Amino acid sequence: MNWNIKSLTGGIVTAMAGVVLAAAAVGSAQAAGFPEKDITFIVPYKPGGGSDAQARRLQAGLEKNLGVKIRIVYKTGGGGAVGFNELYRSKPDGYTISNVVVPNIIVTSQGKDVGYKPGDFAYIGMTEKSVGALAVKKGSKFKNLKELVTFAKANPGKLTIAGVGSTGHSNYAEMVNALGIQATYVPISGGVGKMLPFLIGGHFEASILAAAHGVKHRAKVDVLGLAGDKKSSALEAPTMDSLGFKGFTMETTWGIMAPPGTPADRIAILNAALLKTIADPSVKDAQLKVGLIPMAQTPEEAKQYVANAAGAVERRAKMLQALLKK
Repeated sequence: MNWNIKSLTGGIVTAMAGVVLAAAAVGSAQAAGFPEKDITFIVPYKPGGGSDAQARRLQAGLEKNLGVKIRIVYKTGGGGAVGFNELYRSKPDGYTISNVVVPNIIVTSQGKDVGYKPGDFAYIGMTEKSVGALAVKKGSKFKNLKELVTFAKANPGKLTIAGVGSTGHSNYAEMVNALGIQATYVPISGGVGKMLPFLIGGHFEASILAAAHGVKHRAKVDVLGLAGDKKSSALEAPTMDSLGFKGFTMETTWGIMAPPGTPADRIAILNAALLKTIADPSVKDAQLKVGLIPMAQTPEEAKQYVANAAGAVERRAKMLQALLKK
């Protein structure tokens, strides 16, 4: 393997500088008197899902680096909207934080009378992402993606593909457009945990999920293809780009945010603790083991990331509208 030594060295220096700055900021936190009490971490989805797993991976490190307990609470419903609203209404003092899931935060904000916009929140940082995937149950008649595409083209509309949550249908629209097929969409509420028993039971033939879910449930499902051009470190599955099916770009990204108006100095303290936590090799190893791509961001980078993702959401929404008109 050929390494670019200059780039590698620069990356190491940058990473080390980030850790040093994080340590300095955490140290200044004690001098500033924040935090002085437990912090509530809202998970806007049910226990056992991707957001819960993210919170659990970060909990010990955040407690160590902030010097207080992190209390995880669940506020579920509305594809994350209930939990996001809970955070939105919380006191902006840095003592209440939440998962943020992209693109969910963008899509749920478009609901009637939701009450928040993605740009309202104080973002602390994104920590990990997973590319989209198309999965079938173990023992499926489709042994690879080309077999599934061949069947769908020979039988327009007969292939059933499920998706979950507020983003499922638009992700489906992008995927069938990339594959050049006609299929039937099956909406599932309640998350991937609710969808999998139906997939395994043969109620539909395929499902759209994150690659990390494919890793977690690989004893029961096979991933036929991954979105984009990045292979997973934990899955032996081809990318759709490599098979000639370009245009499926789905990504699910997890991060941490605080209520609108949270003071910038407290966000900086939380971000410093977060950077130090995710720099721990045990956290990175845990992310890679389940097929996640680690991320490290400043609050400004996280805010911009969400703003950029809004453009992709709008593009998928237009694809869905066009599909529904056919």
